[in-house]
Formats: sequence, C-alpha cells, structure tokens
Amino acid sequence: MKQPVTHASSEAAVAATPSSRSAAVAVAATSPTVAEIARLQALVTTDPTDADAQRDLGFALLQRVRETADPSLYAPAADAFETARRLAPDDALVLAGIGGLQLGKHQFAEALQTGREAVARSPNLAAPRAVVVDALVELGRYDEADAAAGEMLAIRADLSTLARVSYVAELHGRLDVALSAMRQAGATPGLAPENVAFVEALLGNLLVYTGDPAAAAHAYAKALALVPAHAPSLAGEGRLAVGAGDLDGAIALFQRAADILPLPEYVVALADAQSAAGRADQAARNFKLARAEIRLFQASGVVVDVELALFEADHGDPAAALELAKAGYAATPTVRAADALAWALHRLGRDMEAKTRSAEAVRLGSRDPLLLYHAGAIAAALGDIKDARRDLSLALETDPGFSATGAAEAQRILDSLAD
Repeated sequence: MKQPVTHASSEAAVAATPSSRSAAVAVAATSPTVAEIARLQALVTTDPTDADAQRDLGFALLQRVRETADPSLYAPAADAFETARRLAPDDALVLAGIGGLQLGKHQFAEALQTGREAVARSPNLAAPRAVVVDALVELGRYDEADAAAGEMLAIRADLSTLARVSYVAELHGRLDVALSAMRQAGATPGLAPENVAFVEALLGNLLVYTGDPAAAAHAYAKALALVPAHAPSLAGEGRLAVGAGDLDGAIALFQRAADILPLPEYVVALADAQSAAGRADQAARNFKLARAEIRLFQASGVVVDVELALFEADHGDPAAALELAKAGYAATPTVRAADALAWALHRLGRDMEAKTRSAEAVRLGSRDPLLLYHAGAIAAALGDIKDARRDLSLALETDPGFSATGAAEAQRILDSLAD
C-alpha cells in the first residue's frame, strides 16, 4: 500500500479507512494523492475511454476526501466511478469503489447492495467484502458483520481487513482481540508512513481504553514522528491532556487537529475543552463552526442525522435532536443511533424512554466512554444509583479525557451520588 491509488492497488485503496472510524490521515498540499489525481486526470483527458484510469481517479478522490475532509470531492469521484462502470460494467473493483463512496456519504443500505453485487462478481476480492462489512456494521447488523468479517479475513489479512476485524471486536468490548488485530494490521508489509500513522493512532485509542495511557502516548508520538500533521494522533494527545487535567494543552492540540483536518468532532472537542476552561466566547464560536461544518457535509449529500442529533442535544435544540435521532435510528438502528435517541430523550426529561434506548446502546458490551456516560447519566436521573455509579465510573476509568465537559459532568454526577 505504498501507493494506495495506483492501478495495481485499487482494491486496497477502496477500503483503506473503515467508514465507521473517523480517523483520517491528514497530509500537506504536496500529498502524493494530489500528484496522483493530477496524473489520472491527465490520462482521462487524453483518453476518456480508459476505464482503469477513470476507476482509479475515483479511488484517488476518495482518498483525498479522507485526507482533507472535503465532501465536495464526492461529486467528481462519483462521476469517475460512473464513467468507469459504463466502460467496464463487469469490473467488481468499480462497484467496490462506488460502495466506498456510498459508505462515505453514510448511504449504508445502498452500500450493502453495491458491495454484495461486487462480491457476487468477484468472490475472491477482499475490497468488496470490506464494503459489505462496513455497511453491515453501520446498519446495526452486528452478527452478520462479524460473520462477514471472518469471510473477508479468509480472503486476505492486511491493513484494510484487519482494521475492520479490530473495529468489530472493539464494538463488542473485546479489546484484547481488537488490539491484537490492529497490531497485526501494523505488520502489513510495505506500509507507507501515513498508513503506519493510521495504525498507531488507532492503537493509541485502544490502549487508552485498556488502561495504558503511557503506551497510548507512545503510539501517538510514533505516528506524529512519521506524519507530523497527523490530526487523529494530535486529537488523541488532546484527549490524554484532558484526562490529565491539562486543559490548556488539550486546547492547543485540538486546535492543531482542527486546523489540519476540519472535522466537526475535532472542533467540538476543542470547544468542549474551551468551555471547561472557562473560555465561553471561544467555545461559542467553535460550536458555531462545528454546526457549519456538519451542515457542509449535509449539503454534499452526507447523511448526518445521528451526528447532528447528538450535537443538537448537547448544544442546540433537544426537540430537534429527537427528530433527527428518530430519523437516524429508523435508517440505521446501530448502537450509536440508539445512544443519540436516548440522549435526546434524556435532554427532554423523558428518562424512562431514554433508559430503554440506552440499554440498547450498550448491549454489545462496548467500552465507548460516551455511551457509558450517557447510560450513567440517564440511570442517575431515574434514581438507579447502582447502575449510575457503575456506568459513570467505567466511562471515566476507560477514558477520563473522552470529553472535557462530558467527563466533568460524569464526575459531578458521581460526586452527587456519594452524598
């Protein structure tokens, strides 16, 4: 995967970053992907009937979306893939690319259909199977995703497949399996520095969850030594700083991550840290920026109901959050959609209903501290002291820096339960 957008490695390119993970590799304007896009654009300009070049241009543009978080690139990527499909209707990799684009836009039902069509055409390719795994995960069909991940891994064990196996295990709280799979992913031969940084950032996140922040810090530092502008690792260091009580350090790190890769999650983390540090005006500006970024993705055809629901529940209109969460859950009944629905209901004071959805959100055994914090806060609101203490304590034990404001609120609720 040294050159993840060449003809020879298109299969790897489509699945380089699982859609269910937001970690993207940030690079400078001189990125090899920029040069590759220019090369492929020249090829298709010279010969618009070059199906391979059209296909690989689509892959290159998708890679650039991952690198820049620029959703406007989805449209030219779609054009390239559709042209390739007209020219080479039997190419399963073209379908896998279209499936990858649909995953990026959160069109998960469509991606599942496309991925399965690609698998039917080329059962021995891993990339179409990776699309199927991602789609099943994001549709909340976890047992099927687990089985599909095993079938995918039997075809090929490398970064793209092992990262997905790791994530499926993480969702189920099997952190030892998730760590092992991610370490194996890092051992894939010939990884480019950006790929190694990607693995190290995910390893760092898992190491935090397993209670080893020192090892996590080492993983983030290793990633940043390879790719100094690696936003996911900077954000990882920011969360470690929050957990250590260093809000000023966290603010600086989140600001760098957001400057490099303008994803709403980094801007929200920055605003949360600023809010916890008493910088209300700065926080308000960044919450406004995060809303604008979410709307930008929405305008580019990305379905953001669940993400926007959580944002509205915490920083906007809980009634609007509930409607968004209902829509998100109806389309993709995942644990995260259930959590968004639970949190919106909680914000509206409807805690009995919230508890049902919150129980659904944690049913797999995930150690995601946000899900645990929400479950604990809802339990506390209902007077379920035992459950509240358990979930809030586990959230803070898992990652005391998961959110500057969320962690502070979790601790405040825990302290109140001790009275």
